Amino acid sequence: MEGHTSTGGYVANLDAVHGDLRFTDDTAMTIGVAESLLDSGGFDGHQMAQTFARHYADEPWRGYGASPPEVFGRIDQGVPWDEAARSLFGGTGSFGNGAAMRVAPVALFAHPDTRVVAAMARETAVITHTHPEGVDGAVAQAVAVDRVLALDPDAPIDPLELIDRIRGHVTTAIFRDKLAYLSSSVGQRSVPELAQVLGSGVAAHASVPTALACFLTHPRSFPEAVKAAISLGGDTDTVAAMTGALAGALGGLAAIPPRWRSVEGYDTLKHLADQLLSR
Repeated sequence: MEGHTSTGGYVANLDAVHGDLRFTDDTAMTIGVAESLLDSGGFDGHQMAQTFARHYADEPWRGYGASPPEVFGRIDQGVPWDEAARSLFGGTGSFGNGAAMRVAPVALFAHPDTRVVAAMARETAVITHTHPEGVDGAVAQAVAVDRVLALDPDAPIDPLELIDRIRGHVTTAIFRDKLAYLSSSVGQRSVPELAQVLGSGVAAHASVPTALACFLTHPRSFPEAVKAAISLGGDTDTVAAMTGALAGALGGLAAIPPRWRSVEGYDTLKHLADQLLSR
C-alpha cells in the first residue's frame, strides 16, 4: 500500500492517513497471481504472464521497477513465459524480491500441501525472476505463509520450527545462511538489529528473511509487525507487504485494524482471498 515508498520514506502513523490507501505494484501483481490461479484452476504460466502484462498495461503507474515491463514486452512479442526473464542482468536473471512479494495467493491456493506450495512458488517466480535467489525468495515466503496458516492462532509459536521448515525448501547458500542467523537470533535482538545483518533492500535475500523477522518479533500484532517493517526504510512497501501476509495468515481479517482496511480494492482483495481459501 502507498503510505511509504521503496526509497526509504514512510508514514510513521498510518492511522493519521485520510482517505483510502492506494496500493502499489506489489498488490497489483498479487491480485494477478490470485486471479490467474482461480481462473485456471491451478498454475498456467502463459495465462499468469498474460495477466501480469495486462495489469501493467492498464496501470503502469503502480510503481513497477524496470525489469517487469521489459519481461512483459517480451511476452507480448511471443517469447515463452518461462524464457522471457532469463536474459535479464546479463543472463543471470533477477535476484530481486518481486516474485516473493506477490506469492501469498499460492500458499492460500495449495495449503496445506507444503510441497505443492513450494513447487508452485518456483513456477510463478520464473515468469519474472530466474536467478536461484529470486526463486528462493518466492519459495521461502510461500512456505512461510503456508506454515503460518497451519498454526493455532491462540497457541505459542515455535520460531525455530517454522524457520527450519522454510530452510528445508530453499537451495541457495545465502538464504540458508540468513535463515540460520535468524534462527539463532530471533527473540534476542530487535528488528533493527536483525535487519543490520538480514538487510531491507530489493534483493530477495535482503528482504524475505527480514519480513519473517518482523512477523516473528510481533506475531500477535499485525500493526506492530507491519510498522516494524516500514520503520526499517529500504524497500519498505515490499518488506511490509510480505510481513502483512504472514501476520494476516495467523490472525486473519480480525487482526487488521478497521482503519487499515480502508484500502483501495478492499472488496476485491477480500473476495479473492476468500475464494482461494474456500476451494
